[in-house]
Amino acid sequence: MNMKRILLLTVGLLSLSMAGCGSIVVTDTTTFYKPDYQNRGTISVTAANQQINKSLQFAHYKSRFEKQLGKLGFKPVQQSSAAKYVAIVSYGIDNGKTSVETSPVYGQTGGGTTYSSGTVNHGGHSTSYSGSSYSMPTYGIVGSTSSSYTRYSRAIAMDIVEGKSFHSGRPIALLEARAKSSGSCSQIVEVFDEMLEAMFDEFPGESGRSRRVTVSADVNC
Repeated sequence: MNMKRILLLTVGLLSLSMAGCGSIVVTDTTTFYKPDYQNRGTISVTAANQQINKSLQFAHYKSRFEKQLGKLGFKPVQQSSAAKYVAIVSYGIDNGKTSVETSPVYGQTGGGTTYSSGTVNHGGHSTSYSGSSYSMPTYGIVGSTSSSYTRYSRAIAMDIVEGKSFHSGRPIALLEARAKSSGSCSQIVEVFDEMLEAMFDEFPGESGRSRRVTVSADVNC
């Protein structure tokens, strides 16, 4: 097989590999809950920050929580006063942390084909010569390249409390769930569904244990 065909085959396989690859969101989740906790009953979703409860943004995220809670066996209701349980939720993303990464550049450091030429003077006569020699090439670090990248930390939290205690101002927590991830995406809206899916994966799981969940994603960051 000649070099041209090898090059074309390599490029073709690389293209297929890239076409088949997708983004992923890796999320670390933890849950803590009381022994008598159960995934059933009426439940109302509210924001930890009451000032955003009527915002369109929160309405978007609230519907996601309600969908996941409904799959578990809960019955989502809009009025917290009519709910047996209240899910207090919050979410956020930081400003990111920028790091600089230096990577070595590898190349040929010696050997290969060497060309030489010159003139030899002897007894009043001069003779020109030229020639080449070959030795096995050697490879090593010939330089370095630097690049910067920014990673953002994202978090989702949900506390399920008794409905009556919520309205008394002294909520009694039955379950606490947390989901955290980090990556180059600076918009939580692009990874929210994947993080929430990870939070509710095999929910509630084992109390007091951390799990790492990888979810395929179609992000636009």
